Amino acid sequence: MSKTHWSRWLLRVQWGLLALIVLAGLALRFRLLRFDVVFKVFTYAGGAALAIALASLLVFVWGSRNHSPMVRSNALWAALLGLLPVAVPLITVGKDNFNAPKIHDITTDTRDPPKYQAILALRKPSDNSAEYGGEPVAKLQRETDVYSDVYPLHVNLPVARTTELAAAVARNLGWKIVSYEPQKGHLEATDRTLLLGFTDDIVVRVRVAEDGDSRVDVRSSSRVGVSDLGANAERIREFIDELYLRVLSERHGKPPAA
Repeated sequence: MSKTHWSRWLLRVQWGLLALIVLAGLALRFRLLRFDVVFKVFTYAGGAALAIALASLLVFVWGSRNHSPMVRSNALWAALLGLLPVAVPLITVGKDNFNAPKIHDITTDTRDPPKYQAILALRKPSDNSAEYGGEPVAKLQRETDVYSDVYPLHVNLPVARTTELAAAVARNLGWKIVSYEPQKGHLEATDRTLLLGFTDDIVVRVRVAEDGDSRVDVRSSSRVGVSDLGANAERIREFIDELYLRVLSERHGKPPAA
């Protein structure tokens, strides 16, 4: 059988589609293309790769019946490559987060969310609104199980000291601090997502609670996209967990309060 059997084109096309997806992702990360353009590339190229993967399975069966090892190998690899655009998001984002509602603004206080101030000057007119979506968004978050563990932290430290520890945690997590006012209990920062480098905004608010402790609230929101696939909630969880450990190392604090 010729080494240039037509089934080889299944592999070549899949590699081309994957290269297109990777290049589009890099272009987005380095801000060479807009999100809406890259999203279309992901959608169409990923869909085409998946369609070819399904067709490759049929070719694999055909090759098996005709005892063609080269056809079976080409088809099998083409099918596996076509599953990558689906498998990578599933692994990095997590299956449960695909069921998250279409919101991109998550906070530990849905009734009185922290407000952005300094970050407003860094946002573009085309970005998602920095204004909280109100009760419709709050209700979606409260009624979704995946967000049931997103809540504020209460610690028995002064506001200023708590904010200082919050800033230390933010730096350790790789956030870029935009505004830091420990006496006011206010911290704003930005963070970039791992794969595509989306810029997300974060605001941390520390104020005295009714019991006299300091209450830490966090809000994290995406500048682009409709759904964040759980990224903002995960960022808040990570921040609260690390801040709690830092507080414990300095003085015994209370567990996170609902």
